[in-house]
Amino acid sequence: MHVTEYYHRYGTERRDGYVAIPELDRYKSSVQQFIRLADLDITLTKPTAFLYVDGFSIAQSESGINLRCPKKYLPAIKTGIAYIVHEWINTFKGKEHLVHVDSISSTCAAGIHALAEADRLIRNDIAKDVIIIGGERTTEDTMRLFRELNIPVTCGDGFVYMKLSRGPMSIYGVDWKYTHQKNPFFFPREVIDTLTPNHPVDYVKLHGTGTQSNTEAEAGLAQLGKVITYKEYIGHTQGISALLETCMVLADDNVKGRIYITANGLGGYYGGFTLNK
Repeated sequence: MHVTEYYHRYGTERRDGYVAIPELDRYKSSVQQFIRLADLDITLTKPTAFLYVDGFSIAQSESGINLRCPKKYLPAIKTGIAYIVHEWINTFKGKEHLVHVDSISSTCAAGIHALAEADRLIRNDIAKDVIIIGGERTTEDTMRLFRELNIPVTCGDGFVYMKLSRGPMSIYGVDWKYTHQKNPFFFPREVIDTLTPNHPVDYVKLHGTGTQSNTEAEAGLAQLGKVITYKEYIGHTQGISALLETCMVLADDNVKGRIYITANGLGGYYGGFTLNK
């Protein structure tokens, strides 16, 4: 697959427990805010699939906040994933070319799950182009989850847009897996080691949450090449983290060659792929 277009935003303002995109209003539905913030001109010209990505499901993480705000009608409607997908499609030009729509909520590895699905759609000629969009806004519910589980992770706001098509193999070898773990937050090293690519790489973009268990699990992958991680600067953007950090690699003129990018997420989801830049 070839990345033909991309756009990303991440938090730049450190607040109590997370890294914020300053323009986001915490008490308004995020979809219209992300639409205005990104200001994308998306025109479909050939059979196109649209995949919407999130982590903990915006429908759950935002509903509590919005239900505390008086509205004329049930505010949870505006936080439902189906509604968010619908609102994004409303911004597309050439909607008659849309042939497939789906949403992916497989926690922190959702971005790699979306790339695996995009690869399937393109290889099987179901779609010529695949558009992936995702937005994560940190909420008190999200931060409370990590605090109560004693997981020392700084969260972050983020948005990502990526358009993929058949062409030069800038993304290849997408490996997407599920392994049942008794503890949904813990990945043994022997599980993560199964992601090892069958070709040499220059860099490894680790999931890199900074937690002891994640560092131990990724120790083998860290030996494959020079390590890149962005979470210490932008926080953990959850479901879109792999995609957003891929965009950061694409935009980084100092990183060239083969970059292996990984992610693992709550519940046993994990995956990796190679970016050729």
